[in-house]
Amino acid sequence: MKKSIRLHVPVAVAWSASIGALCMYSFIPANADERDDAVSKQDAAAQQVSNLKTEIEGIDATLSQLFYDLEAANAQIPAAQKALEATQAKRDAANREHEVAMGQLQVAQAKKAEIDEEVHASSSRQEEANKAIGNLARSMYQDGTSSAVLLALTKSGTESIDDRASAADAMARSQAQALNAAMEMKATQRSQASRQQAISDRVAALEAQAQKALDDAAAAEAEAQAGVDALEKAKADAQVKQAEWDSKKSEVNQQLAQAQADYDAQTAKIQEIDATNRAANRIYSSANASGFHNPVQDSSMIITSPFGWRMHPVLGYQKYHSGVDLAAQCGEPVYAMTSGVVLDVSSSISAGNYVDVNHGMLGGNSVITEYLHMQRIYVSPGQSVSAGTVLGEVGMTGYATGCHLHFGVLQNGVNVDPMGYL
Repeated sequence: MKKSIRLHVPVAVAWSASIGALCMYSFIPANADERDDAVSKQDAAAQQVSNLKTEIEGIDATLSQLFYDLEAANAQIPAAQKALEATQAKRDAANREHEVAMGQLQVAQAKKAEIDEEVHASSSRQEEANKAIGNLARSMYQDGTSSAVLLALTKSGTESIDDRASAADAMARSQAQALNAAMEMKATQRSQASRQQAISDRVAALEAQAQKALDDAAAAEAEAQAGVDALEKAKADAQVKQAEWDSKKSEVNQQLAQAQADYDAQTAKIQEIDATNRAANRIYSSANASGFHNPVQDSSMIITSPFGWRMHPVLGYQKYHSGVDLAAQCGEPVYAMTSGVVLDVSSSISAGNYVDVNHGMLGGNSVITEYLHMQRIYVSPGQSVSAGTVLGEVGMTGYATGCHLHFGVLQNGVNVDPMGYL
């Protein structure tokens, strides 16, 4: 696993020979305090650069989504506007239909008023006919006859038989007329009642039809207007957020520029110290008597994650891998690659427990190795080590998905592929 950028530059040392067959090497740092301070500041600046770049990546992702949302809203607005115009046209048509229906309604209402008057008049005539028939019926009942003719012929008085016959005929005609009139009135009333009901139903249907047309048109227009309003709001919101995130990105870019400047300044200072040490010939011997040793037991050096850009297994996005991940079991020994001095023993969120070893100059280059994610550490800062010295145990502390060793090499202060040294 990769930890935060850690660019260490070697401390120059001077060799001192011991007396006897076995030579002992001691490492004497030059400008140690100044260099350590520069390395600490360089680490802090590098971490800030990494954090700010990650933040900018997140801002860019947000801006991309906002741009997509804005484009999507812009693309949908014309269609929504056309839909609104279509519903407005339907509303206008519904208004015209409503006006026509209202005209038909007024005609139907006027016709109904005429029929109402006719019904009232026929009702009056029906009452008169009913009254005449009632009077005739009472007379027949009182005289004990069942016919108007018989009533006229049997009625006592001084009239001649001809006069009585004429009276009987007149009474018969009157009775027939009254009955016919009554029957016609009944028929007329039934017809008028039927027409009155039909017109009433038509009036109600026209009213309902006109109102429904208006309601449907109003509902469609309101729905279409709501769609347009929603898109306009989404567009406005996206524009506001886009401006906010553009401003935030500008601020972060300014911070990143300052952090990069700080990092570059400390890197230059460290390189200056290295140059001074090299000029004074304060270097470690490249002909290291102890040779080289693999950092883990497995001599086949199985690499589970190589050096360079990769998809981070924990964070889930592309991130630069400053070393290689070597397959190993938790608890297995971690060995120093070659002789040197323990530069740093510490822990961080991403690297977990780690050890940095300064090997001085190897092949004309300043070399530092780093060992990350350890579960135990056996050495301490300033301790001299040889190739194969056990620095601690393999673990999975920090950002790790399983037991392994992250092995890194910094050459002249820059991370390089460690496999060139193994």
